[in-house]
Amino acid sequence: MVMLHLDVSRLFEIPRSRYMDASITSETASFGLLVVVSCSLVDSAMTKKLVTEMLCIRCLKVQPCGPICTTLSCDGFPMAKHYCSICKLFDDERAVYHCPFCNLCRVGEGLGIDYFHCMTCNCCLGMKLVNHKCLEKSLETNCPICCEFLFTSSEAVRALPCGHYMHSACFQAYTCSHYTCPICGKSLGDMAVYFGMLDALLAAEELPEEYKDRCQDILCNDCERKGTTRFHWLYHTCGTCGSYNTRVIRSETTTVPDCSTSS
Repeated sequence: MVMLHLDVSRLFEIPRSRYMDASITSETASFGLLVVVSCSLVDSAMTKKLVTEMLCIRCLKVQPCGPICTTLSCDGFPMAKHYCSICKLFDDERAVYHCPFCNLCRVGEGLGIDYFHCMTCNCCLGMKLVNHKCLEKSLETNCPICCEFLFTSSEAVRALPCGHYMHSACFQAYTCSHYTCPICGKSLGDMAVYFGMLDALLAAEELPEEYKDRCQDILCNDCERKGTTRFHWLYHTCGTCGSYNTRVIRSETTTVPDCSTSS
């Protein structure tokens, strides 16, 4: 085990707050050793890359950061299974690798093993996403559901067919009631079965006489083409790709014999 050591007062001033029934101020921080068990209770964050020294829990010796304890009594005692000299990261529980392009450590076996770095998206992706749709710096944004910054998030991230990303957990919750991307509006998967059900539903439905020959201009969110389709209150199919992921851009009040066109 390892306890990081740094002169905290040089990095930030810790506002007065309550932690474990003890008042933490900039004066107490300047002592040099600050042990924080629950970071959520302290309103300042440590810059890991500025850490220069560590304290070995075994021999209580303050020493430069490294993968092992350098004292003779510890005889090369390892600080953690994984140590990154750049990020000053110690981890015993997960497989971790450092990506030189992201310039941070990520959970995984390593580049070329289970992850690769996409230079266009500027992020590490799983090997199964080699043929993904690239969007420049697509991960350098917030999750559209929980608004957490995706690039440095430790939670699993899911790539959407449209090229956008969100947390896997957010995706599972969001798709319980939605099937379109919250950013661009494209379908999140193969909707052929659902759209086929809507085809059958509309084929069996009879509109009132005054609406039968009315048309509406639509824009398809999936193929991005405009078209004209027959009037309906809820569902409008794209004449090009058959998607119902469309929106009405103009309603035609005149009657037209055949209005199923696309452009």
